[in-house]
Amino acid sequence: MEDPLERIRNPDLRQVLRRIRERTGQLELSSRIQQNIQGFRTQKGIYKPAGEEHALWIRQTSRGIYSDEPIRTFPDGSWSYRYRPEAKGGITDMNLPTNRALLKSKEDRTPVGVFVQRSVPGSERIYEILGLAYITDFDGNYFTLQGESIDNVEPSQNRDHIPEFQPFEIDQQKRTSITRAVREMAFTAGVRRLYHERCSLCDLGYSFRGKPIGVEAAHIIPVEDRGTSADLRNGILLCRNHHSLFDSYLWTFDEDYKVTVTEDRDFRKSAEKNHILAIEGKKLPNLPEYSYDLPAQRAIRYRMEKFYSNQK
Repeated sequence: MEDPLERIRNPDLRQVLRRIRERTGQLELSSRIQQNIQGFRTQKGIYKPAGEEHALWIRQTSRGIYSDEPIRTFPDGSWSYRYRPEAKGGITDMNLPTNRALLKSKEDRTPVGVFVQRSVPGSERIYEILGLAYITDFDGNYFTLQGESIDNVEPSQNRDHIPEFQPFEIDQQKRTSITRAVREMAFTAGVRRLYHERCSLCDLGYSFRGKPIGVEAAHIIPVEDRGTSADLRNGILLCRNHHSLFDSYLWTFDEDYKVTVTEDRDFRKSAEKNHILAIEGKKLPNLPEYSYDLPAQRAIRYRMEKFYSNQK
């Protein structure tokens, strides 16, 4: 499968886009991004390198004057984001070179990087690196950006079609050239976004200087069983405590998302002060907003079988 970045003629720009892709989902200080990403030190909004037809990246600040919309995430790790074009004197001007560059990127299906600032009072500016996106539409008011999937495939323009869940990893040769570490990073970023950076079981989440602390993406069908990392429906966000217990098959959840805890007496005695017994038999309190992003039923059934086999 061809990597879409190979269509970028300018090798320097291709390298910048590759750096953005490799940092998908990361939260980084503005000063650090400036060291690695062309133009980031001075430019906000849309960045078009001198002499180039296409935009290279978009930078949305928390104090931006434009009204943008929330990010919407899909099972393959792609996402949708609507971005206002730049204005002159408070009026949208599509003759601005930056807006024309985005229109050209749309026409030629050329990816752009996307950075969104996190609002953290009293701290240096922090940005979430959303990754690479394609401009798929412009309705006169908003550009529609659709992010790459976990496997770096150009996203479908039909967002109403949700692909069938494929529980196991496909052959590596069928993917674009991408390291396992980058795939897992994109998987984690997508799961983190779906669960709003809070544990699905205890609904707790901590942050320090804008960065989430102590939450991890857990695979429902384990990686050692070839569980997929290309579909967010094989993931759930957990705090480190409940992730460890989940991986040890000391609890699971059923197809109604209700929690089951092992009957092992020793564990239950040791867990009397742990939140896990209080939620036994109840539905997980923190789940994705859209039904198509919920953990896949097939993955849940697989996990339940593994859970009960480990109780024998």
